Formats: sequence, C-alpha cells, structure tokens
Amino acid sequence: MNFQPSSRLLALLLCVATFASADAADKPDMSKPVKVFILAGQSNMEGKAMVTTLDAVIDDPKTRDTFKHLKPDGKWVVRNDVRVTYLDKQARDKSPNFGPLTVGYGSPRTARDLDGKRYAVATIGPELGIGWVLGEHFDGPVLLIKAAWGGRSVKYSFRPPGAMPSDDQIRAEVAEIKKRKPDADVTFESRKAGYGSDYRKVISETHRALKDIDKYVPGYKPKQGYEIAGFIWFQGWNDMVGGGNPGYTEQLAQFIRDMRRDLKTPNMPFVIGELGAGGVDANEGALKFRKQQAAVAKIAEFKGNVAFAKTAIYWPKVPDMSQKWAAFRALAKTNESKPKDDPTRIDPGLFYQKNWVHKHRDELKYTSDRPYHYLGSGACYYQMGESMGKAMIGLLK
Repeated sequence: MNFQPSSRLLALLLCVATFASADAADKPDMSKPVKVFILAGQSNMEGKAMVTTLDAVIDDPKTRDTFKHLKPDGKWVVRNDVRVTYLDKQARDKSPNFGPLTVGYGSPRTARDLDGKRYAVATIGPELGIGWVLGEHFDGPVLLIKAAWGGRSVKYSFRPPGAMPSDDQIRAEVAEIKKRKPDADVTFESRKAGYGSDYRKVISETHRALKDIDKYVPGYKPKQGYEIAGFIWFQGWNDMVGGGNPGYTEQLAQFIRDMRRDLKTPNMPFVIGELGAGGVDANEGALKFRKQQAAVAKIAEFKGNVAFAKTAIYWPKVPDMSQKWAAFRALAKTNESKPKDDPTRIDPGLFYQKNWVHKHRDELKYTSDRPYHYLGSGACYYQMGESMGKAMIGLLK
C-alpha cells in the first residue's frame, strides 16, 4: 500500500470543527459500583487523530450512518455515564483532561492557520470507541483511566518485574551503548532505573486516580465502591521496529501476571489491541509481531481471561497522494532555494499550508498524522476502540 508522506502532519489544519456538546440522555445508576478500566500503552493509546477527521466521515454519505451517533444535531455527544481521566494533564488550551466521555482526550495538539497562527485542536484515541461500548453495556458508572506514553517498549520501560534482565546483562548493554555513542549520558544505574519505569507509572497513575475517584466520578459515594474491571493494552510499535523483540510474547504474558498481582486483581480481564498499522497487508515485520501478540492470548492460563482484539481491518482507505506530494516537493524546493531577500520567496511553512494543505484539503480531510499513528484517522481510532471494547465485554460475560 502507498502511504501518504509523513510531512503531512498538519494536513487538516485549515479548519477545526466547532467543539460543542450535548448531554447524553442516559445517566448512570449511582447505586452500583464504578467499573474501572485501565487503558495503557504508547502513542496510539494516547490518540493522534484530529476530530476534524471524524467530521469528515460524519459528513460523508458513505460512512455517515456508522458515525452519526457521535454528533447528532451538529454537537458532539457527551456521555455522563462514562468518565475519563488522562493522566490528569491539561490540554494545550489549558482545559483539564478529565471529565465525561466525548472527543478531546487524545494527545494535546496545535494547528496553524494560513497566517501561521497556532491554535489548539481536539484529538481522540481509542478511548472514545472503548468508552461508548462499555457505556452501552453497563447501567452503572464507568471510569476509564488512561496511562499511555509515546515511544515506549515492553522490552524496556514497560518491562514487568518478573521479566527483568540481570545486572550483568544491563552492564553489557551500557558498554554497547557507550561503544556506539561514546558521549551517551548513560550509566548502569540510569539504565537499570529505566527498566520497568512505565510499568510502575501505570500502577501509580491508577492508584492516584482511585484515591481521588470522587473527583473523576461526580456523585460518587464511598459506600458505592468501585471495581477494577479490566485492562486494555494498545502498544507495540517500539517492540516491532529495529529488529523486533523476540521476547515480546513472554514479556507481555509476565506483564499481565505482574499487573494482576500488583493491582490485587488476580482475575482481571485483559485485552490486547492488535498492532494494526499498515492494515491487513502490512509489511512482514508487522505481520510477525501480530503473531507474537496473538500468542499471548493463546497461553493456557489466559484462556477466557485474555483476548486479542483485531484492529488492522479498520486501517483507513485513503487516496494515494504520492505523485501529488512529489510535485509539491519540487515546487517547495524551488521556493526554498530562492534568496531570503527575494520578494517572490514565500515562508516555507506558509508555502506548505497554501500549496499542500489548502490545495488538497478535500483529499486530506480524513487523515491527520503519520502511518504509524494510523494516519491520524478518527474513524480508524474509533473503530479500533470499539473492537477492544467488544473484546472486553466478551471476557466479562
């Protein structure tokens, strides 16, 4: 498949949909315990799709029926029965990143208009689809705790306690790093501390959120209680690239065992979201890695309590822009080669906005990021989230 060029990061920056909301009619039964789900992983669990890409599929007659429930009457639905906290961070517009389920819980992001002025844009990740499915299933309140950081791997920062390398192995790694990069600021102590650092952050973030659960679930009463009802994992790129990670299957299996122990939830349902980048016809490395992921759910002890959720089938179908991109780059190079005092020279960023983003806005409206971020497709992120949510429901039944 021909991917659109990675430089298209700001392809949809000409406009952002009006961010409004309408309360969902249903309200949770607050006599029931809060069902808590942990959403962990790397950048694709954070979420990289601009909400304008959801607008595009809602406006498209071919896809409207699939997504119109998210924005009836021109306003984004807000589900009060499902609450979200994303590391309690602030978005770039300084609004708090916790509240009822709606769009806007992806990675904080800015865009630029044709004058080069930056402004905040709302984004989504799989939490929107996950939350919608879970909200439809439960009568009581649901809380999604997002704990995700970009560029992380199970072989290092998500490494579970039960699968740690030996000190001698770490010393050998440090020596190899120093050999390749003599100026690298790495020591045995710093390298060892990095192992499992994000595994530990998932646990600390979960405890932090649950300690203040009444902040995240309005109307919560201690007598009502809560239950850590499941864990949804969406990660893999950094374990797939650079030669891969032969130990991924066992490391993730140990991650599940250790996470259940450390959260004191021995039977916690666990869903693994497939690394679906590239779609069903992805490269050999991706296909091999997916088998490593799927193998975890096939381990005997995980039968009926770990599920593998397919995502590659939702890879966005987009126009091939490679020839148009080549033509644009030729024009851009000509512009950039002009002397800076040449009155016909246009600022490169503005040239990109006018001659790529604006000129091809109709073709680019469905995507907003790089291939390893599922082209920043809101439709893809939402449907992948639905798949993970349905897999979780399957384990809960």
